[in-house]
Amino acid sequence: MASRASRSKQRRRAAVTAPTSSLPGARDTGDTGDTRDLRRWIYGGLDAVFAAVYVVALWKVIPNRLPSAQLHLWTLPLATVVMAVGTLLGTPRGWRIAVVGGSLILLSTFLLIVRIVISAAFLAGVYGAFGKAAATFALVMIALVIELVALLPIVQVKYLMTRAGRRAYGVPPA
Repeated sequence: MASRASRSKQRRRAAVTAPTSSLPGARDTGDTGDTRDLRRWIYGGLDAVFAAVYVVALWKVIPNRLPSAQLHLWTLPLATVVMAVGTLLGTPRGWRIAVVGGSLILLSTFLLIVRIVISAAFLAGVYGAFGKAAATFALVMIALVIELVALLPIVQVKYLMTRAGRRAYGVPPA
């Protein structure tokens, strides 16, 4: 009768080798991520485009005279730039920066939705039928905020937290 070791599945052992380069004098850049995963570049490009669109929208389309609202809205492009920089770095430190940037966008989006709901409740309570119509429009705006602001960071942070995302950035599994 064969021994237990011969009956059980044999695990493949990864050969541990030092990284070598075919170029003489080449140095290790510290990029431990998987260079074949294109999602890092796709998300980084999308982050940069979204940040530029947010800046133009806040500057030209929806300027705000209320300082607290203006500060709150400008956190969106700022956090998107942080997320883009972290994504494009491709290192474990970049992974952390991207996760923090994405989390800040999601927190800011949540607070933006709360502000819109409070405004809708005020409008509906004070202005009667006209306020109820305005409150309905405010609820439509919440759907647009979720679609235009929250969707990219939700998907990107989800990718960053998966095994593939951690591997792409050289972050050990949790």
